[in-house]
Amino acid sequence: MRTSRHATRMESAGGRGAFQRIWDAIRARRDDFTMLLIHSDTLATEGAIGHYLNALALGGYIERINQRTSYAEQQRFRLVKDTGIEYPRLDAKGQPIARDLCTEALWRTMRIVGGEFSTRELAAMASTPERPIAHSTASLYIGQLVKAGYVIKAKATRVAGKRSTPRYRFLPQRYSGPRPPVVGRNAYVYDPNLDKVVWQEEMNHDDHL
Repeated sequence: MRTSRHATRMESAGGRGAFQRIWDAIRARRDDFTMLLIHSDTLATEGAIGHYLNALALGGYIERINQRTSYAEQQRFRLVKDTGIEYPRLDAKGQPIARDLCTEALWRTMRIVGGEFSTRELAAMASTPERPIAHSTASLYIGQLVKAGYVIKAKATRVAGKRSTPRYRFLPQRYSGPRPPVVGRNAYVYDPNLDKVVWQEEMNHDDHL
């Protein structure tokens, strides 16, 4: 079922920076849009819009649909690769940023492992010489996946009176597809395979009284 524009904007509210607003506007106008229309929708700066549209074009997410014949003519685009409500995080060359490649490797590796693992073990198994993954990255990612219900914490044991290193296990029934769930900065987890936020930290309304 298609997600309405209103629902899409509500679900992506966990990380509504400039690029997220631009991506929301692109998805809403998908078949034909210009920088001017995106600016009108988002109030993002022309510099941010131009940078992101260029990265999306280089990455194959959007394509140009007209040949400009004068300086005054607006370049028009259309969306050709919709990856869900979470905006693609790309470098200036249109390539996924390193953090996304790391979470993809962690997501894939924990399924391959099958059994229990520690975050340090997972980071080591998912690393390559070209893309080492820090233990802190794995620890943060697994911690959020536990809250979202994709991973469970194994029962702790004691060795010589000391609590052992925490161990975890991926739940195969929660596998939703090849794309890794995204951990948002504002305490939420978005699953691009399901195109929805699957966990979000509840706000304590008492703090605002």
